[in-house]
Amino acid sequence: MKLTAINSHVGNTGAYGYGTYAIGDAIVRVLGSRFDVGSYATIIAGPAASVHYGDSTREAVAALNSELELGLSGAELAALPVQNTVVTSGHFGYMFFGAGTLKLDGGTIINSEKSTFLNKGQQTTITVDGSQGARLNPGNGIILQMIELDDPGPVNVGGKMMNVGVYTEPTDDPAKATTFDTTAVHTADGAATFSSIALEGDFCNGMRKGKNMVLTFEDSSVQGVISATTAKHRVSTIDSSNFYELGEVTNTARAVVNNGVVVQLNSGSTWTVTGTSYLTKLTVASDAAVNAPRGKSVTMTVDGTTTALTAGGSYSGAIVLTVG
Repeated sequence: MKLTAINSHVGNTGAYGYGTYAIGDAIVRVLGSRFDVGSYATIIAGPAASVHYGDSTREAVAALNSELELGLSGAELAALPVQNTVVTSGHFGYMFFGAGTLKLDGGTIINSEKSTFLNKGQQTTITVDGSQGARLNPGNGIILQMIELDDPGPVNVGGKMMNVGVYTEPTDDPAKATTFDTTAVHTADGAATFSSIALEGDFCNGMRKGKNMVLTFEDSSVQGVISATTAKHRVSTIDSSNFYELGEVTNTARAVVNNGVVVQLNSGSTWTVTGTSYLTKLTVASDAAVNAPRGKSVTMTVDGTTTALTAGGSYSGAIVLTVG
């Protein structure tokens, strides 16, 4: 299935709703469009969905015209305005509850009241290319939030699927999975790559089971906390009557259990650490840097030992960055 929007305006009439839904091996392409949505620009349900938000460049539209046999003439193609894509969401930008690939580029702007990316325990490949002006503006200050899947889904009642499932918030601490390597990169991890972009916001891995958050920064700056967290919902149970509590969590930075955080600062990248951050692997290119806000300093310990944080270094283990 292929779903394409070019120079279009898509919106919800109520407070909740999504722009597109990518399931199976669906391919979603949104170019030069305006999305005004209640809940999410796109829900990515996987297991092999591919989503792209970008500009309606002449080249991109011509390629789609050929691939999809849209029938646009040369004159019509030339007359189409070249536009960026702007998403305005009353809640989250994008939500994964299945595996998928998401690419944002061009001058795409994502304005969301909540986190830009909400990953509910899924394998992801997120790429954001800011070289043409793409921007992420999360209202709650969180760019990427990883949590366990909290949607109870439908339940079989007398042979019929009924929306009566209940999610119950765990009250115990997660048990350490002895066979899961929190310092490694796994195919099933939640991965995101950011290039040529200035980011302000936090990255929180609140998973309980074994899944790492793998972040790569290329010629980019990021200012915020990047950490393993405990993610707690505002309520103890969620069902159809309070569905709006899905994905609504509060984070507390804490030591890694099964929720590793792997950060790679490649050439030209800078991370300004704004609060205590718990990682499992940190690689800093020779021309990259980890800093504290002006007037403060950042200190790193690895497995409890204070360790100098230098350009060109690579560190692995129980890493804690503090700002003072």
